[in-house]
Amino acid sequence: MAPLNDQQRQARDEAFGYVCHRCSRCCYDKVIQVNPYEIARLARNRGQTTAAFRDAWTGDGLGTTLKRQADGACVFLGPEGCTVHPDRPLVCRIYPLGRHVAADGSERWSHATPHPRTEGVYSKDGRIADYLAAQGAADFMRAADDYTAWLRRAGEVLDAAGVEPGAAADESRAELLDMDGAIAARCRASGEAEPVDIEARKALHLTILQNTLDAFEGGAR
Repeated sequence: MAPLNDQQRQARDEAFGYVCHRCSRCCYDKVIQVNPYEIARLARNRGQTTAAFRDAWTGDGLGTTLKRQADGACVFLGPEGCTVHPDRPLVCRIYPLGRHVAADGSERWSHATPHPRTEGVYSKDGRIADYLAAQGAADFMRAADDYTAWLRRAGEVLDAAGVEPGAAADESRAELLDMDGAIAARCRASGEAEPVDIEARKALHLTILQNTLDAFEGGAR
């Protein structure tokens, strides 16, 4: 993630504080979107490949949203709370905040309406920046920005080539965004060893994604 600019720094200086008391009431009836980095973290937490995780735990066939239980609870909510808490996605990690990033990188922060029976404690005793640091959000925000930038570029490249959206395009995108599969294919072809560190795997996956667009643009010319 690039160093914060003045706008981002000012946005994160907003007075804010929140202490979670694990009532789990915020874990119901939410659409939890996940990107390839978050899927990779969650898959490792579950001891699965990213493809197996997508098939078992996501609900849209593309690996972009987590399933919910019959009562509306997140699929990872257990009797004692979140069962994947160390690797929870960004949207859960920064709750009750919402992060909105424009194409120019400017940030806006929204505040979720508290559940009427929440046990969480809201205050103005800190800053948004402090809360983000306490929640370990930096790596997740960096990944969100990197994958969003790639998706924007992919949309522009496909639009310029006149590629229409459809089932085939969705299947191709799902295959590309499968981090473990993409890395395994690359390393089989190149003979290089697969990185183990999750941040190194993310960096390699993004390189693969960018190279795929470069090759597509070159072939479309």
